[in-house]
Amino acid sequence: MPDSPALSTALALAGRNHGVVSTTDLEMLGVDRGRRSRLTRDGILQRVGAHAYVASGSTDTWHRRLMVGLINLGDDAVVAGRSAARLHRLDGFVEDVCEFVVPREQRGRSTRGVVRSTSRLFERRDIRLVEGIRCVTAERLILDAWLFRLNDNELENAIDSAMRLRLVDEHRLRTRVEREDRQALNRSRALRDALIDAGGESRLERWFLRLVREAGLPRPTTQRTFRAGGQTIARVDAMFGERLIVEVEGHTTHSSRRQRQADEERRTRLVLDGCTVLTFTYNDVRRRPQWVADRINEALVLLGAA
Repeated sequence: MPDSPALSTALALAGRNHGVVSTTDLEMLGVDRGRRSRLTRDGILQRVGAHAYVASGSTDTWHRRLMVGLINLGDDAVVAGRSAARLHRLDGFVEDVCEFVVPREQRGRSTRGVVRSTSRLFERRDIRLVEGIRCVTAERLILDAWLFRLNDNELENAIDSAMRLRLVDEHRLRTRVEREDRQALNRSRALRDALIDAGGESRLERWFLRLVREAGLPRPTTQRTFRAGGQTIARVDAMFGERLIVEVEGHTTHSSRRQRQADEERRTRLVLDGCTVLTFTYNDVRRRPQWVADRINEALVLLGAA
């Protein structure tokens, strides 16, 4: 075909973009409307929406549908909501949903999937390329969770796993939530509630933080790191003040001999550094929270008197 060099370039581009190429890209390569019609008629390209083509033979994957949606919605569209959460590999987001956000002035645009609009401007720090797809950051998807009606469980999963994966900074996230204007107060209430006991790296740690709050104990520092000689020797679940460490152990906590030895060596290092270490099990946290709170309070009193 006379346009084979351009076609080869276009197909290579589609291969890098999950099988998708835009009308704009084709025009820049010199593939005009007439040629696009012939390529479509010959089954080499397939038109999907107003501005996107997919290469014949490419698989109809979730990533391809996201890319098609972005191209059809325009350069200001971004993958958001549950789709962004899945791209960031946050816990509990596994469905092949396609959710997008566009600026408010483009709210009339549509594509396959859910499209929401927002008047809140996107800052440069709010957008990332993840697996070659333009998507909101984990921080921004949490802030915009109300747009896609994430339920309480989804919101807590997003916050907890984003913190565990170091995709968000707890302090900065809290600061951005507090900056919400008065008009956004109601829609931000669920987010504020979800943040109250955030900071742990698991559901058990969230339950522990809730236990601490409800018992009226001071909020601990979470995921405190101890270093010596330029190396990390321990990262602990919670620390009250500078001397009381609390660890919570779930059902899947280390059980092999080597793992138990490493845990005890770590605990010994912390004790020798002058710390008191309390360890509570899943059953302690879930079935006798008052006993846990009493032991923490007892330790705080003893350390205060020492």
